[in-house]
Amino acid sequence: MRIVIVSTGAPPDPFGGIGTYIEGLLGGLTAHDAEVHLVGASRHPHLPRVFRHQGATVRRVLVTPPWARTSLPRSRIGMMAVVARLNLVGAWYAWRLHARGKVDLVAVHDWMCAPAGLVCAVLFRIPVCYHVHSAEIFLRDRGRGPVSALGRALNRALSRRARLIMVPSPHTAAGIPHLAGRSDVAVVSHGAGKAWRMTCPDDVERAAVRDKVRALYGIQDDQPMIMFAGRYGPHKGVTELIETVRRMRAGGTDVTLVMAGTGWPDDTAIDQRLRERVAEAGLAGRVHVLGRYLDTDELRDHVVAADACVFPSTSESFGFAALEAMALRARAVVGPGFDPEVVGSAEGACVRTATLDPDELADALLRVLGDDDPGLGDRARRYVLGRHSWDTAATRTLRAYAEAVRR
Repeated sequence: MRIVIVSTGAPPDPFGGIGTYIEGLLGGLTAHDAEVHLVGASRHPHLPRVFRHQGATVRRVLVTPPWARTSLPRSRIGMMAVVARLNLVGAWYAWRLHARGKVDLVAVHDWMCAPAGLVCAVLFRIPVCYHVHSAEIFLRDRGRGPVSALGRALNRALSRRARLIMVPSPHTAAGIPHLAGRSDVAVVSHGAGKAWRMTCPDDVERAAVRDKVRALYGIQDDQPMIMFAGRYGPHKGVTELIETVRRMRAGGTDVTLVMAGTGWPDDTAIDQRLRERVAEAGLAGRVHVLGRYLDTDELRDHVVAADACVFPSTSESFGFAALEAMALRARAVVGPGFDPEVVGSAEGACVRTATLDPDELADALLRVLGDDDPGLGDRARRYVLGRHSWDTAATRTLRAYAEAVRR
């Protein structure tokens, strides 16, 4: 099968969940003899405009965001300019291949790439698969403002025109009103994020990594370290997590929390607000708000060094960060926004809370930090590796694509 993918993220080492998905899926698609062309945004200016990666041809659209740390209006304008360029290049690239009879299907990822999908479906009459990665813009507390309104409109428009709609979990489909009851919606689980790039250490290496990372933050050997990784946003439970640490320390548990991530692109000021909240709570030196995403190796080492990982989200389309941690044998606590079938909470692969209440989060973390369930990390790793393979995801994706093309 000959496929053109249009995505907001392109390998190598992309930021964000969609880029992580694309990077993980590419190898599986090409291993099944698919001819793949990817048009995607890239943050690596040293790479050529067109290059080969994991058997796919990548047409890179350079993203140079000097506006990433600017005020919100300028940030939004810069982002929209990049998105417009990405869609123009994606539609043009698909048209060129289509004119030579070299494309069977165009796969567009999330609403930011919907314009390219609409052009391909309506003007070029190419079968289009619309990958919906998140229901976030349809949530009552997240879908406010003109950007979310535009996203909902584009989502609905392409959902009407696409030959196939693909979602990562039933949880995601249930959060989007116009997808309810449709027969052309395929649920195909993702692989476990970047876990395939993160080697799980043996006990000797784990001890060395633990000492190295904890020394960065001045954490004593007898002090539990808790790790969070993700976007700083209200639905991620970041403010509740800081309060949870305050209550745990007030109760006699001297924990240290490391928070990797940032609020960009939604809220560039939240990083400082979180730091102010840490200071007000008297947690300086005990809660480290990094204000940046960690690269793959850094993230792996921080997860390995942590005594527990926590992802207290109220809305999560899939949850790569949690699965990556669990694949490294992390003892994990996840929030109510995670689909139990994705993280395996019912099977004992992690602890899932019912709310974001700091007392409930504290109780869950104390359980995970305790010695009552020594096999939790091993169960987590077995569950993730057994359920979330990129090869399986690619096989099911290609099968769904082929059925859509035959309609």
